[in-house]
Amino acid sequence: MLKRPLPNLALSSAISAHLIAEVLRRFLGWSDLAYGLADMFVLTAALVVIVGYGIRLDKRIIIAFGIYVFFGVASHLGSGHPIILVAVGLRPLVLGIAVYAIAEVAFSRVPDTSRRLRAVLSVWLVIITVVAVYQIEAGVSAPINQIEGLPRGGRGDPYGGLDWLFRPTSIFMHTGRFGQFTFFLALIFVLPILSRRRHNLGVLLLAGCALFAVLLSGQRAAFVLLILAVLGIVLLQKRGRLALRLGTLLTAIFGVVAAANARVLEAVVDRVVSGFLGGFERVAEQGAGWSTGFMTYPLLGEGLGFFSLGAEPFGGEIYYSYMGRFGGGGENSWLSIQGEVGILGVAAFAVGLLLIVSRALRAYIRSGGPNGRNWEWHIAAAVFPLALSLWALTHHVFSNYLHMIALFTLFGASAGLERRRLLSQANADGRG
Repeated sequence: MLKRPLPNLALSSAISAHLIAEVLRRFLGWSDLAYGLADMFVLTAALVVIVGYGIRLDKRIIIAFGIYVFFGVASHLGSGHPIILVAVGLRPLVLGIAVYAIAEVAFSRVPDTSRRLRAVLSVWLVIITVVAVYQIEAGVSAPINQIEGLPRGGRGDPYGGLDWLFRPTSIFMHTGRFGQFTFFLALIFVLPILSRRRHNLGVLLLAGCALFAVLLSGQRAAFVLLILAVLGIVLLQKRGRLALRLGTLLTAIFGVVAAANARVLEAVVDRVVSGFLGGFERVAEQGAGWSTGFMTYPLLGEGLGFFSLGAEPFGGEIYYSYMGRFGGGGENSWLSIQGEVGILGVAAFAVGLLLIVSRALRAYIRSGGPNGRNWEWHIAAAVFPLALSLWALTHHVFSNYLHMIALFTLFGASAGLERRRLLSQANADGRG
């Protein structure tokens, strides 16, 4: 009995470890050692779970990411860059797979894992949202917005023509992490309200809080991709009336914001609309140098980790700055990966993501589609990598460990629930 909840505890702790590290780094002035300690904790937890329960991961996914790593390591042989960069490049993927191993076991073996994980993430959702609200309410000159050594003191750029309205970072070090993590939380808490089952007030409030956090982040891509995801799900499930719940929540949020300050509502709506209207232009702008990148790195690149986030202290470079010397560049995660591992390497990475999407959608269909239990976990596991793939056209996302952890958490949940369904079906057949 003591062994049964171990995967659950490991999953909750693994998800929280790096969020705690972000808090220590942001507010207590810890060095990057905080991230290192969180890495060690997650890897140790994963090792304990793997030793006790094993790991199950599609061999095709292992091969795809294995090919990506092979080309990344092989690229170092010709580049001569510090080999430690390989560890920098591998970190997001390794942490993601580690959390996948924990999540797959937890969801397959412990019946209430879904409820427990949502409970943990709901606490973080409230904390993240409250801190972001306080940042804006406290004002630009407040100590929380004046962190030494960070651009603009740890806050984002102002928008809407209001000097005091800016993109907050919340508990994170950068606005991008805040916006992108709130998208993950929105999938966790918003998708359940699109089901036909009745929901209590707490579920609706958490969904509203997640939507508010996405708007609060000022991350246009987060809102655009969330709306596209919801529209896609509604069309897939043919449940247009259920989208009214989302519309009602958004209307309520906009109403509260308008009552507080109409100019803020105007600024937020303008930023959201600009995300739709200016999206294609931004994609074209950030990917304009793709031909230079492809011609410079056809087979091999600079080596795994060279253009990854956090690589500069170890001899790496920022992709758009480095490639700007050759007439290329752009803040594009696909191009930065291609610059590290070559065309075949980035193609293998893309195949790995597509296999994850395929497995999640297959589990969704086999578990009963929109009428199945826990359908939202399967859909979220398919939507998140697709969303990141689009996000990657204008941002560096794949080398961000938080997003890879989120991606593999959802995939682990989907894979674990599917294994649980298969085991239940096999037991039922055996009794029959």
